[in-house]
Amino acid sequence: MTAYRAAWTAFEHAAATSNAFDPRLPATMTDPLLEEVRRALVSDKSTGIVTRGAIELHPELAALSDREATVFDCTFSYSELIYSRTAKPVPPVTPPEHDGVKATLTLVASKRSATWKVSQQTITEGRCPPGY
Repeated sequence: MTAYRAAWTAFEHAAATSNAFDPRLPATMTDPLLEEVRRALVSDKSTGIVTRGAIELHPELAALSDREATVFDCTFSYSELIYSRTAKPVPPVTPPEHDGVKATLTLVASKRSATWKVSQQTITEGRCPPGY
């Protein structure tokens, strides 16, 4: 759960300035998710968009094996996209909402240690899985 939360913290930090090369991203994510996040941040940066606000997490461990974990979450997002020059919201403006998240974490081994990193994530905007 710590690794899952760390990935969200890294994303929020990078999204605040649309920094696709924030070192916190590869420290907490791996491909294919890392590449997806970087592409989105590069796109936001090129159009002058940054993210403001926080995402409240409520994760639950759904499955765990030696090398992979699945987390389900019902986040509550207070975040919004804004134009960095004007601080005006990027349309369409959505109110704070619950979003369903399914994340896969992979145990990534290096010569010195092994670290859990988020490798895939599916977000269902505006609704959470049944049972939340």
